[in-house]
Amino acid sequence: MKKVVQTRILYVCSKCRTKYSNKKDAARCEKRTREKETFRVGDAVQNIEPRTCQMRQKNYIFSGRIAKIFGPKPSDYEYEVKWLGGKTERVNGHVFQYEIEFNCPRCGEKRQELYYAPELRVIRR
Repeated sequence: MKKVVQTRILYVCSKCRTKYSNKKDAARCEKRTREKETFRVGDAVQNIEPRTCQMRQKNYIFSGRIAKIFGPKPSDYEYEVKWLGGKTERVNGHVFQYEIEFNCPRCGEKRQELYYAPELRVIRR
């Protein structure tokens, strides 16, 4: 049996650890701004935009706790357009995503969902 070894060079952004196949893309990613971490694990938060319970078909605002923080990672199209309104000073930045644990107030189901900072507000720390 013949062993084939293939070498591949990747460039890594020092802020988000995203891997790129060329140096130019990695350098562009590193130049992006970095969002400040708004919340901490354990903070009690509430969502701003109402959700819909799939069991009861009713809207609700949940209260929950931050379980995990992911990031920083490059922002995506939804984040920039919906939550920042396409503002040029923060477009194409590195952002954090927060995993929220909460119970649906309509059906009582335990949920875990990912949210960005502009979608949440602190109830208490």
